[in-house]
Amino acid sequence: MKLEHSNILIVDDDAETLALLHEILSKEGYDISTAPHPKAALEQVEERAPDLVMSDIHMPDMDGLAFLEQLRAQQHDMPVILMTAYGSLKTAVDGIKAGAFDYLSKPFIIDEVRLVARRALEHKYLSRQNQVLRDQLKSRYRFDNLVGSSPAMVAVYKSIARVAQTESTVLLQGESGTGKELIARAIHANSARSAGPFVTVDGGSLAETLLESELFGHERGSFTGAIAMKKGLLEKAHLGTCFLDEVADLSPALQGKLLRVIQEREIRRVGSTSSMTIDVRIIAASKKHLESLVKAGTFREDLFYRMNVVSIDIPPLRERAEDIPLLVQFFIQNYGATKDKPVTGVSPEAMELFIRYWWPGNVRELEHAIERAVALTPHSIICPEDLPGAVKTATVQTVAQAQGWVTLTDLERDHILRVLEAHDRDLGRSALILGIHRKTLLRKLRQYGVASQFGVG
Repeated sequence: MKLEHSNILIVDDDAETLALLHEILSKEGYDISTAPHPKAALEQVEERAPDLVMSDIHMPDMDGLAFLEQLRAQQHDMPVILMTAYGSLKTAVDGIKAGAFDYLSKPFIIDEVRLVARRALEHKYLSRQNQVLRDQLKSRYRFDNLVGSSPAMVAVYKSIARVAQTESTVLLQGESGTGKELIARAIHANSARSAGPFVTVDGGSLAETLLESELFGHERGSFTGAIAMKKGLLEKAHLGTCFLDEVADLSPALQGKLLRVIQEREIRRVGSTSSMTIDVRIIAASKKHLESLVKAGTFREDLFYRMNVVSIDIPPLRERAEDIPLLVQFFIQNYGATKDKPVTGVSPEAMELFIRYWWPGNVRELEHAIERAVALTPHSIICPEDLPGAVKTATVQTVAQAQGWVTLTDLERDHILRVLEAHDRDLGRSALILGIHRKTLLRKLRQYGVASQFGVG
């Protein structure tokens, strides 16, 4: 990251301070300009738009906080560092609340001046780069429902942008609720096939016999109830994109037929003796790790490699917690405006709980929590009492978790919730798979504070 020649404007009514900071920071390669009072500084800001402003707080006519307020009122987004010889916690807090990036006390520690200035410029540079990237993506790609600016999500945006311009088969892997279908739709919407159909097939929702008919279609009389010819979803996706969700749940027989579709671009309706050519892009998705299933012998290796031409791993929400405030505001905007008394925000205490909670259901669970809170709150902002029980009882990470270790309790909770999500929250079936009584499973869900999410008290 090249910060040399960044322009720093220093504002102070003390000539010695201006000279000292000019000497310290010019040696770092920055271009320095100075102003003896805020009025002159505001004129320079309009003329030069510096990358960083360093301003004394205690100056005649206009103090540093008032100067900062004027900068923000004029929508200048450069970082501001406030300086004062009257250092106090209150001054620092007031400055940060007013929008200052950081705070320096006089007399200066030279290394601290260098460090804080560099951090502020790095922040400015990264913010600018992120905004440029997002603007490019928004202008070229329609990602309206994908929210997040974390490094993990920026990597996903880049992958979408690249693969959208190809005809490659794509494999999306991520936990339930991470937004796999939204990403598939973004790929389709920005591809050469965007004018064609986008057809979704849920591999885990139908019995094998029905799924085959849904995928490939059938001829009249091919089985009991087939009173007319029916086009399959793959055929309906001709010249477009077919999104195959939960592809791991396909039977071995259907896996073989899907492999033929990808290899030969041909399908055969159930009951037909002839094949037809189709032009379809396949985007497959799975919440299960397909490579592990290949090793276990439950998923065809040749099909895995055919689908895994381009793989995009979608991070769970707990691995991009910095995106939670953006998502919270996004969903509040979606749901809050529908009320007679609009809900426009969230209290700091509620936001802290949102960030603490580990979100096993990922973005989908967060969306449902916001929708519920908006419906329940009598206020214009969401408060802690409006949140689901599991979110309200969220605790800060333990020391073990912070150091990268997970407790046995956390492992048990994680495993139980994953089994439930993988089996459509079916308590009886999940208890059987876990090898515990249904009552034991209910007790553990109550213990975790998530029982209400599974329809039990």
